[in-house]
Amino acid sequence: MTDKITNEATRADTTNTEVENDNKPDFAQRLSKIILILAALYFLWYVIGDRLTPISDQGRVRAFVIPIVPQVSGQISKIYIGGDKRVKEGDILFEIDGRDYNLKVEDAQAKLEMAGQDVGASTAAVAAAKARLDKAEADLVTKEMNASRIFAMEKEGIISGSDADRTRGVITQAELEIINAKAAYEEAQQKLGKAGQGNPKIQAALVELSKAKLDLERTKVRAPSDGVISYAKVNVGYYAAKGQQIMSFISTQYVWVEAAFKENSLGNLKKDDSVDIILDSAPGEVFSGSVISIGFGVSFDKSKPGELPTPENPTGWMKDPQRFTVILKFDNYDHKKLLREGGQADVIAYTGSHFIFNSLGKLWVWVNTYLSYVF
Repeated sequence: MTDKITNEATRADTTNTEVENDNKPDFAQRLSKIILILAALYFLWYVIGDRLTPISDQGRVRAFVIPIVPQVSGQISKIYIGGDKRVKEGDILFEIDGRDYNLKVEDAQAKLEMAGQDVGASTAAVAAAKARLDKAEADLVTKEMNASRIFAMEKEGIISGSDADRTRGVITQAELEIINAKAAYEEAQQKLGKAGQGNPKIQAALVELSKAKLDLERTKVRAPSDGVISYAKVNVGYYAAKGQQIMSFISTQYVWVEAAFKENSLGNLKKDDSVDIILDSAPGEVFSGSVISIGFGVSFDKSKPGELPTPENPTGWMKDPQRFTVILKFDNYDHKKLLREGGQADVIAYTGSHFIFNSLGKLWVWVNTYLSYVF
C-alpha cells in the first residue's frame, strides 16, 4: 500500500515538472526568432535603403597631381624641398646649375651693346624693359595653365563661382602687367631713335638676350601653387633633362571625392543631394558634402578595332553589380590638414526627406566613423 502511494506521488511530481517545463520559454527558440526578425529588418533596410540612402565603400579622395618638369636641362645643384613636404606657391623646389646660362646672358648682353654702338644708341633701358615684358608673358602662361584646371572644376560644380572669380582676377592682373610692360618697352624703343628702333641687329640681340634671361630664370624650379611635394627621389648632381619629370606635386587648392556607386543605387540619386563622407585619414569625424555629377559610362569593351568582342564570363552564380563614378564635393573641408590624394572614403547619400531611412543612415555613419579607427 505504501509503495503504491509513493509511486503515485512520484508520477504526480513528474507530471508537475513537465507542465512547468512546458510553461518555461524556450530560450533558443526565442533567440532564433529575434535573429530572424533582425535579419528581415536588415534585408528590408538594405533593399529600400539602397535606393533612398545609397552607400559606397569605394570612395577616393582626389586632388590635382602635377608633374614637376624642368624647362631647361642641366645638373641639379641645389634641392630646397624633399619628398612629402608642404610648399607655398612660388617656393623654389630645386635649382639647376646656372653657370652655362649665366654665360649665355653675358654673351647676349655683349652682342646687344655692340649692336647699340653700331647705331650710337644706349640699349640698357630697352633691354630691361624687354626682360620685364618677357617675364610678364611667361607669368601669364603659368597662371593660365593653373586657371584652366580651376575653370574646368567650376563647370563641374566642384568649386564655387567666387573661387573661380578670384582666379579670373589673378589672370586679369597678369594681363594688365603685360600691357604696362609693353608700354614701357615701346617707350624705351622710341628713345633709341629711328636708327636704333628698327635696327635688325638690335632687335635680334634683344630677342637673344630675353631668351637667355628666361632660361636662366627657369633654372630655379618653383611650386606652381600651394601644395605638397609627394615624390622626389633625386639628389644633387642628378642630370635633369628638359621635359623629364623630376617630382610629383599635389595641389592643396581643391579636393574632392570620387565614389563608385552600384548601378541599381543610382535611380533616385541626383545633383546637389547631400552626402556624409567618412575618411580613413580622419577617423571619428564626419564631413558633409553634396553630389556634383553622376557618371554616365564606364569602360568595359577591351577588344581592339577590327576584332570580335569577347563576352565576359561570370565568375559566380550571381553577377557583380556594375559601378559608376559619382563626383562629390566637401561643404567645409580643411584640406591643408587632411590632404591624402587617393585616400579611401566611405560615403552615404540622402536622396530626399525620408525620416526613417535617413535616421538609419545617420546611425550607420556614426557606427562606421568609429569603426574606421580599427579598419
